[in-house]
Amino acid sequence: MKREWFALSVVLVVAVLFPAMLFGYQAWRSRAPGMQVIDVVARLPEEGGFVPDRLRLVAGEPARLRLTSPDVVHGLTIPGLGIDIETIEPGRVVTIDLTPAAPGRYAFACTRWCGVDHWRMRGVIEVTGVAGGGTASAMPTAEPPLYQQLGLDIDAMRHETHVMPEVQPSAARGAALEVSLPPDLAAANRRRALAPTDAFAQSRAEAAMTSLSDRDLWDLVAWAWLRDTQPEALERAERLYARDCAACHGPEGRGDGSAGQDLPGMQKMDPAMPAGPADFTAAARMLGASDALLQGKLLRGGMGTGMPEFGSLYTSEEQWAMVAYLRGFLFGR
Repeated sequence: MKREWFALSVVLVVAVLFPAMLFGYQAWRSRAPGMQVIDVVARLPEEGGFVPDRLRLVAGEPARLRLTSPDVVHGLTIPGLGIDIETIEPGRVVTIDLTPAAPGRYAFACTRWCGVDHWRMRGVIEVTGVAGGGTASAMPTAEPPLYQQLGLDIDAMRHETHVMPEVQPSAARGAALEVSLPPDLAAANRRRALAPTDAFAQSRAEAAMTSLSDRDLWDLVAWAWLRDTQPEALERAERLYARDCAACHGPEGRGDGSAGQDLPGMQKMDPAMPAGPADFTAAARMLGASDALLQGKLLRGGMGTGMPEFGSLYTSEEQWAMVAYLRGFLFGR
């Protein structure tokens, strides 16, 4: 009997007391005098996601985040603060020291696929004031996004265009034509306001384009849409797409990702629209959408479609690079 009690005691120490002591030791080591320490638990989205999901820090004041997970592996990105944590493993503590330089709102999100509601794992860090009673410089006023400047309703139903190329346009073939681009295609700020179908129609009416066949002109349009994006920007967009988009839209952009199978898509608002995530290879839909519209979807998400917003996680440069990357599914790289 004594042996049984002894064995039970050993099991209790190993299974319960030792992990508790280890966690307490890790917590003690992570404490720092004069530094704000915040414990953040990353749970499955259906169990609450990040807790807490709203943090308050002071500009110029150091802080320490202690990240733990009780269930599966999570990740963390805080783009505005330059922080990327690849893994938060269950039972381990990940410590981050940071000193936000300026007031503002800094979004954070999980970066590891942890379930169908992974995209709900979002949060925000609100940074106010300046440590030591200093005066904070005013945050610059952000310029309204292009879709707002153009007055676009990004929730309006946009059915398939009937101006279609006979074959899939190719940016590589368009570059090989060595033809000067019309002004609306050459200037990025003007091109972003146009849908490719509009650009094709306008270019078709220009005297300088009469010698080109419709196929050549579509190739020229494809080249115009991809020519300005630098390779390193596309590489960054490719990584972001793999991290944030492929699970729903599929690795090839066909809207066939496993996580998006049960999403309603635009069909929730119009039964005539296709269900599920957008297919970026569908010429009839993509050629009728301007870059400004696509950026708007990224910025704000698709209301009611299951599409989350990425405006708080991507810089302006990353947004336009992502739009160019999405165009590449139809126009080639």
